[in-house]
Amino acid sequence: MKEQLCRAFCDEITVREFPFGLAVSTAFAFPDGDRIGFYVKREGNGLFELQDSGLVFPNLEASGLDLSNKSRAEAFAELQAEYGVSLDEGDREFRLSSVSEDDLPAAAMRFISFMLRVSDLLLLSEDRVASTFRLDVQRMLNEQIGGRALISEGAPISAELSDFLPDFVIRHDESPPVAIFLGTSDARVLEALYVQMRAEHEEHLDIKILALLEREKAVTAKVRQQATNRLSGVLHFRGDETGAIGRVAKLAGVSHAVH
Repeated sequence: MKEQLCRAFCDEITVREFPFGLAVSTAFAFPDGDRIGFYVKREGNGLFELQDSGLVFPNLEASGLDLSNKSRAEAFAELQAEYGVSLDEGDREFRLSSVSEDDLPAAAMRFISFMLRVSDLLLLSEDRVASTFRLDVQRMLNEQIGGRALISEGAPISAELSDFLPDFVIRHDESPPVAIFLGTSDARVLEALYVQMRAEHEEHLDIKILALLEREKAVTAKVRQQATNRLSGVLHFRGDETGAIGRVAKLAGVSHAVH
């Protein structure tokens, strides 16, 4: 189990064994600099539960997270449902329960992704305004590639890789499909890295996985470095939108993209 977890996080974690399970510390951090970690505890019947330290939610509240605000409460509920994480109201802990040993690596990635994203709730304004990033990317993909390639949204790149869905998948003739993950956070790029690892080392699929960042500093330098070294491409959108989508088209085997 320890070896599986280490592979899932590219050896960027420390794992300590305790009588009740494992204590895991990652290389990633919250905005205040605290390292993100979690516990893996045995539930019985061969199942496990992932728990945070019990300090994350109280710290969010202390930093101004107000769930009496309707938009934030809705976003909080949606985020929990998306990642399958619950909040223990008594212990104030985030938990991901009933995980089999085989599913622990993927569950650990999902739990860390949730922890990274939950702090973004502090950034929500009174009115939830959708980012134009996705819409701009969608529009330019349709303009430059649409009609000459199949563009799918929110669909798995293959049946074997359905843990984390890319934002877009481009398929053109016999070329390997290209999956695009919009790099809006460290968590999203980590999901792309995990899918890349599974595709390459477990499923042995001929695919290309890209992280498309709105801006260079949309993710931390550490995550950007890992993505640059491991993914098929890390592209920067703002400031050279046409060039970024043109690069996507080239990687997808679509020649003579419209400029």
